[in-house]
Amino acid sequence: MTVLATIDRTPGCGQVVETAEELATGLGHDLVVLHVLPEGDDETAARAEIEQIVADAIGEDAGHELRIVGEAATRDVPTGRTAERVLEVADELDPAYLVIGSRKRTAIGKVLLGSVSQLVLTNAEVPVVTVEQAT
Repeated sequence: MTVLATIDRTPGCGQVVETAEELATGLGHDLVVLHVLPEGDDETAARAEIEQIVADAIGEDAGHELRIVGEAATRDVPTGRTAERVLEVADELDPAYLVIGSRKRTAIGKVLLGSVSQLVLTNAEVPVVTVEQAT
């Protein structure tokens, strides 16, 4: 079994990795860290940044798997493309838990900008743990 942690590159995302690693260790599961690469971003640079975030959060030799996948191209809204890819990987891995970060937003902010966390939370077929990220 696995625990899937999905992170972006915003402040506080290391907290998501820490929580997922604690959960995976406690359950005796493997940890997979997922980053959905926004369209047009450099994968090499993103991988280096994500590897550093993970190393800072749980150490370099933590025995985790890092996956970087591109955004889905089937939706017009960027939030939907990212959430769709997270859900696709979750369906593929069938993790015991999916761990995601969440930032506080106003109601208007959620309506105008959407929320990857909200879309994943309401559409995932596995238990989802949300971690409030410091901004």
